[in-house]
Parts: sequence; C-alpha cells; structure tokens
Amino acid sequence: MQNKALVLKQRPDETFPQNMDFFEVREVPIPELNDGEILIRVLYIGVDPVMRVWLSGAKTYIDAVQIGQVMPAFGVGIVVETKQPKWDIGQIVFGVLECANLCKRPTKPLFKVPLFELGDPNIPLLLSIYGVTGLTALNGMKLIPQDHIPTQERQRTFCVSSAAGSTGSIALQIAKHMGFKTIGIVSGREKREFVLGLGADECITYNDCKENDEIIVDKLTQEIRRVAPNGIDVYFDNAGEEVLDAVLPGMAKEGLILLCGATSTYNAWKNRGGLTNLASAITQQVKLEGIIFYQDQAKIYSGFSDMIELVNDGVIKHQEEIYYGVENFVQGLKRVFLGQNMGKIIIQIDQQVEHQAKL
Repeated sequence: MQNKALVLKQRPDETFPQNMDFFEVREVPIPELNDGEILIRVLYIGVDPVMRVWLSGAKTYIDAVQIGQVMPAFGVGIVVETKQPKWDIGQIVFGVLECANLCKRPTKPLFKVPLFELGDPNIPLLLSIYGVTGLTALNGMKLIPQDHIPTQERQRTFCVSSAAGSTGSIALQIAKHMGFKTIGIVSGREKREFVLGLGADECITYNDCKENDEIIVDKLTQEIRRVAPNGIDVYFDNAGEEVLDAVLPGMAKEGLILLCGATSTYNAWKNRGGLTNLASAITQQVKLEGIIFYQDQAKIYSGFSDMIELVNDGVIKHQEEIYYGVENFVQGLKRVFLGQNMGKIIIQIDQQVEHQAKL
C-alpha cells in the first residue's frame, strides 16, 4: 500500500493564508512498529484553527510541527497492525493522527471508538459534533454554575464568538436549549444568516465594526451592549484579542467567561495586541476559565453519549464540508483561515471507505 503524506517543507510567512505553498505531498515509508504501538489506516482528518499555532513552531497540547514532518491532525482511523495486546486489528480509533494514508501511534493518547463500524456514514462526525470540537462545546457548557443558568424568574444572556464554527455553533445551540438568550459574534453577513438559522436571538458581525481592516473595539462593544443591555452572563470565547476585549465591558456582574480558543491570534501568533479592557473583569467580578478536554478521556466518553442524545432529539443541527484526498487538505485549511467555512471541514483520506461521506 502506498503511504502518501502531507509534509511541512517550510514555516508559513506573512503571506499566509493567501499563500499555502509551504506543504508538499510525498510518498513516505510505511512506519515500522515498536512495542506498544499500532499502525493506523487514516480514514478522515479534521481541519482546525489551532493548526496555525502548531505550524508556527509553538508547543501546545502537542509538540510543534517540525520542518520535514508529516502534518498532524485530529483524525479517525482503523488499526491494521498492532504491537499492543489490548488493541485489536479492525478497532476504530480517534486522536491526533497524521495527514497520511498510514501512521503509527502509541495507544495511550488515543480513544477507542464505540458503536461505529467501518463504512458507517457517521464516522466523519467523530471529527465534528462527536469529536473534540463538539464535545469541547458540550463539556464547556457543563461548567456553567447553576446560578448562571436561566429560570422562569430570571433571564440569562449567553454570547459566543466564532459562532458559525464547529465549536461555537454547538455551544450556541446548547445554550438555546438551556433557555438562554443567545448572541453570536461572527465575521461576515453570510455567517450571520447561518447563525440566526441555528436559532440565535441576535448575531453581530465584527466586520461592520472595522476601519482600515482593524476591529474598532469600542464600536464592537457598543453593538454588544445594544443587543445585551443587561450584560452578558456567560461568554464562550473562541476568538481572543479584539473580540474578547470588546466583550469584557459588556459582561454582567459576576459573569463567566469560558476561554476556549483564540482564533484572532493564530495568524499573528508572535504579534498579539493584548487586552485593554481587562480591568472591567475586576470591577464586574468576572470569572475567566480556560477549557481543554481533549486529554480527559472520562469526559470525552461521557460527552459522546450525551451528544448522541442531543442530536437524536433534534437539539443540535450541524454542518460539515467534506474534501477528498491528502492533496485537498490545503484547500480546506485555506477556507478555514480565510473565514469561508461554516461548520467543520473534514478531509476523507482513505479512498477505500465503503461509502464516501455525504453530510
């Protein structure tokens, strides 16, 4: 079997994301296993904003991508060879894999996938609603304390940035199901229509608050206060920088901010502007909490069951874009960083999957 892989040939420069000519597709050797490792035939990988940080050379919850290395990605695959007695050939797995036909991994950071068999058309959803992005939204929402949740006697307001993305869109719908007044923040008007179609009560486009291609923080704050005159009780932040800065003065007293992502910094990882309104969090006694659930297997598995129930009950709508082949990873990555995607972008790597994903 050929092992076609996407390899990083140079670091992205200031021409990113318009220029994506820093990858090349190569034939690489099929990896040989050491004890405790498995060989995985990669079925699907996801395209995630955090990849820009990985490419920059910064370490996150995985090591930075090195020049000459195969591009890592959250993926789903099937075990085709094993030197780990507790992992069988044919087992479907999820975790950080590679943008390649085959990759080897130690089993500790991987998840065995229950319920699905090869050929199930729902398998790619393990990279969206049933995967890290969807389950991060779900588990993040579970952190909201009871006194911040709306009741018949008190309304509460929930706001989420990158609301058309694969995490933000799920968080927004869960908030709506919980009874919150929901506000989305997105880049443009097409995404605004998408978010309103998910059931959001309001949606703000920060491109309307720009001058010379820069977000005017005070102008965005005015828009936030217009749609949330009593303040935001819970803010789910996927953007960071100017958007977070604009939300801070609009928070309600003792509000909660869940820090999930920082997409606005990913294209300028070493040139971040920082926050000018952080003092508002002090005066309003706002709590900020960072959230990462990828390495918490118990929460991933429990969230998986909960998400299936929400989807089956019609609470969650989801949207994915599917591309085919290692060669089209770059096309998907470009769409994410130009802000053109709505929902999750997934690459089908294995052309032998019994049914091509049609979502």
